[in-house]
Amino acid sequence: MLLVDIARFLLDVLGALLVGLLILRVWIHAIGMPGRNPVVQFVVALTSWLVRPLHRVLPARGRIDWASLLAAFLVTLLTVVLIRQITGADVAFEFVLLAAVRQLVVWALNVVVWITIIYAIVSWVNPHAPFAPALGMLLRPLLAPIQRVLPPVGGFDLSPLVLLLAVYVLQMVVARI
Repeated sequence: MLLVDIARFLLDVLGALLVGLLILRVWIHAIGMPGRNPVVQFVVALTSWLVRPLHRVLPARGRIDWASLLAAFLVTLLTVVLIRQITGADVAFEFVLLAAVRQLVVWALNVVVWITIIYAIVSWVNPHAPFAPALGMLLRPLLAPIQRVLPPVGGFDLSPLVLLLAVYVLQMVVARI
């Protein structure tokens, strides 16, 4: 049983990391972050082996990088299937498909949580860090609507906290599905 738990844990962590990078790649493409940015270069370097072949079949259209999104879903689907097989659970197609969509949403929300936490820490500790502008650019579409409603309080921007609360509420909703 311990080996099953360890294998499940490792699959979950590796799947979450790879899917997180793929979701970040979709997000980067959607906001139009410049390719010379070190964050973009890092994400592209770690995911190109999977996304490049898919781009030949499924090119990006508009603001959505469909190949990266498909890669994220396929990795999630594979992870869900492997974890269910390792644990001896049912691998019915309909259930696995729904579980993969749910897991993809959970991991995408986790990416938002981690980027927001890193952004908040960097903005307090070293706002001039080389990757601070990239984090700000990633979060701007999510924080701007909150900042229009909630101005800084005593010089503190509380919008990252509100974003985190909203994402945690969404995670609770997804967990119930």
